[in-house]
Amino acid sequence: MKYTVLSAGVALLALTLPAHAAAPKFTASCPTGISVKSNGTGTVRINGKKATVKTLNTDAWTAKIGGVTIDIARDDSGLQLFYAAKGGANGICQVSSSAGSAASSAGMPPEDEQACLAATSQETNYGDVVFLSTGTSEANNTVCIGAGPQRAKWTCLVKNGKVAEAESMGN
Repeated sequence: MKYTVLSAGVALLALTLPAHAAAPKFTASCPTGISVKSNGTGTVRINGKKATVKTLNTDAWTAKIGGVTIDIARDDSGLQLFYAAKGGANGICQVSSSAGSAASSAGMPPEDEQACLAATSQETNYGDVVFLSTGTSEANNTVCIGAGPQRAKWTCLVKNGKVAEAESMGN
């Protein structure tokens, strides 16, 4: 009898806890010289040192080390990072690259995603570029990128980490 009640309690608890999801892979810089990097598998480094990461839900995390706290959030517009440091310094971090956002495709080779992010960042002079959507095909993969604060849409045709074309979808 006790075993059945305990099993039911554990099962109920498992259903109420949020699913563990690692913060996506990204690189960011914050004012006051703070750098943040996530490997996409659960490790976040702040200024090169491994931070303690707490998963708040499948789209939000907090990374802390020493007197620095980085809040990480993912939504339809991409990845957002906010920092707070000892002494009251706080602000918004600039994401220079990110992968594995909600719109990213699991079938897309990582080298194609990274090549398109780099090409779009170089073409637009924005360090803040995020995935909007992806598609795979035999000839070329298609990666749609949002560039800059307004998330201007760009498309890349890419295969084996080499960008064949990167073009703006706007005027």
